[in-house]
Amino acid sequence: MLNHSKIIARIAIASLVLVPSAALAELESDMVAYVVAVDNAGVEQYQQAESVKPGQVIEYHMKHTNSFDNAIGGVAIVGPVPEGSVLVVDRSVSDVAATFEVRGEFNPDSAGEEWSTLPAQRIVVQADGSRMIETARAEHFTAVRWQLAEPMQQGATVNHAYRVEVQ
Repeated sequence: MLNHSKIIARIAIASLVLVPSAALAELESDMVAYVVAVDNAGVEQYQQAESVKPGQVIEYHMKHTNSFDNAIGGVAIVGPVPEGSVLVVDRSVSDVAATFEVRGEFNPDSAGEEWSTLPAQRIVVQADGSRMIETARAEHFTAVRWQLAEPMQQGATVNHAYRVEVQ
C-alpha cells in the first residue's frame, strides 16, 4: 500500500527542471499541493494537502520567479505525476505561452520514457507480436512539462497548475 503522505512530501521537493541548469540558483520556486473538494453549492474549495486518500483530487500550484540578472531562455517546468495517482488531463494550465507535454513509455523500442504533446500516441505490442498504435491514456503519464515559448524576463513570475486523482 502506498503512503500518500510521503508522496505529497516528495512532490513538494522535486518539481522543476531548467535549461540551462546554471540558472537554477537564480530561479525562486514554490510548489504547493491542495486537496480539491466541491461544497454543497458546487464551488471548488482548496485545502493545503498534508495527506491524501484514494478518490481525492490534488491540484499542484507551481510558481517560479526569475531572480537572475537577465532573461533565462530554454526554461522547462516539470511536475511529477506521483505513483498511485492519475493525471487529470484537461486541468493543466500555464499563465504564459508554453508547450504542454506529458511523459510516459510510448515506444517499446526506446529505453525509458519519452515526452509527447497531447494526444500522445503509444505503440502496444500484442500477444502475437504485432504492433498497434493507440492514444495513450492518463494512467500512462508519469510527469508533465511546460516548455516556455519565450525567455523568462528578469523579475518575471510564471505560474503553472495541474491536477491528479489519487487511486
